[in-house]
Amino acid sequence: MAARRAAGSPVPDLSPEAAIEDFLHALRRPTRLLVAISGGSDSTGLLLSLQRAIETQRFPHQHTLTAATVDHALRPGSADEAGAVATLCETLGIPHRIARWSDAKPEHGIPAAARQARYRLLANVVEALGADAMVTGHTLDDQIETVAMRADRSTEGALGLAGMAPATLYAGRLWILRPFLRTRRSAIRTYLAGLGQRWIDDPSNEDPRYERIRIRQSSPTISASAIDEAGRKREALSRGAAQWLEAAAQVFTGPVVKIELSSDATPSAEVRDHALSTLTAILGGKPHRPAATSLARLADALDAGNDFRLTLSGCLVLRRGKDLFLLRERRGFLPLSMPPSARMVWDGRYLIENRSAGEVTVTAGPATEIASELPGAVRSALAANCPQVIVDKELSGKIGDRITIAPRLSLFADFMPGFDQPLADAIARILGAEPAPPSPI
Repeated sequence: MAARRAAGSPVPDLSPEAAIEDFLHALRRPTRLLVAISGGSDSTGLLLSLQRAIETQRFPHQHTLTAATVDHALRPGSADEAGAVATLCETLGIPHRIARWSDAKPEHGIPAAARQARYRLLANVVEALGADAMVTGHTLDDQIETVAMRADRSTEGALGLAGMAPATLYAGRLWILRPFLRTRRSAIRTYLAGLGQRWIDDPSNEDPRYERIRIRQSSPTISASAIDEAGRKREALSRGAAQWLEAAAQVFTGPVVKIELSSDATPSAEVRDHALSTLTAILGGKPHRPAATSLARLADALDAGNDFRLTLSGCLVLRRGKDLFLLRERRGFLPLSMPPSARMVWDGRYLIENRSAGEVTVTAGPATEIASELPGAVRSALAANCPQVIVDKELSGKIGDRITIAPRLSLFADFMPGFDQPLADAIARILGAEPAPPSPI
């Protein structure tokens, strides 16, 4: 792996060849990679640079390639373009699949819906072709646009300034790797031109109706060094928050997380707030951290040092003396009907599988055990905020292995940036959830 640079020094752009050299050296084990290729310059450059580098056999491990193209069926000619990519892969001797987005298209929010469909379809191909991870052609240009978009929205605060992580876990099972995040699109096109390789230009990449294209056309001036520094800071926050929670948190049935606010072990306010914003989102079953205004309200209450009770992200937060209690608040529950063999999410917090022969219903019920030392408000919430399985209209006290209920980390259920893995793993250990698989890099 390339040597780490000094903090604050400029981040050099990498050629496609240098980026792939670094990437293949960073892979920790022999890996079967699936290249997500649209036929555009970035993904075509990714495929060819990987294929040519792997052929040299100069790396610690032996790697193999597969590829997949998603036909979004959003414009005429998309099927022909996917077919052209299939022909290229056949010429290179790389196994390739085409996955078509055949669902009805929404009237609004096409880019977001297409992104969700694309990753879902690609994940299916990864499993079908026996790949270990997926690689995408996101470039430094894409990275700068992503940071600019997040800054405009102001939804993620400083965390969003880290941009896309070099490794992101999708759906708790598939690592998405991005070798070109320090490579310019112009360098990839120069590389392809030198090989005499053509690529497909998607006309939607010039359509100002889409937010990313408007950002691109505005030519944002964000330095790669600033993005790199933000990424390191986000990972450091994650590690600090993980260390604090593992040292100070105790879990009770419910779950209820109790954190000792000891002056000797209290971290910086930034680390504390990052830990609590992540934990409250997960305990509340939410896919996003609390809004900045809500988090500021919690921070102010903590800094005041007095007892308090408040809610945010569906989570009840209660301070009593030196102890902070967090759990799902007692409202907003919806019943869930599950047919046989169904695997569904309840309240954002639990993944439930019905292996029985009949339909079951999941509702909010009492915790199986309520510790007497918990404050009254916590015990009251626990009386009706846990999953309760109803079979044949009667409470099922002993469901055995017919129904499985597993805790779910809602914040990371779809995408978990590698920056956040230390904290995600710590919370998984605290709550008894399945930990993330190790990253390949």
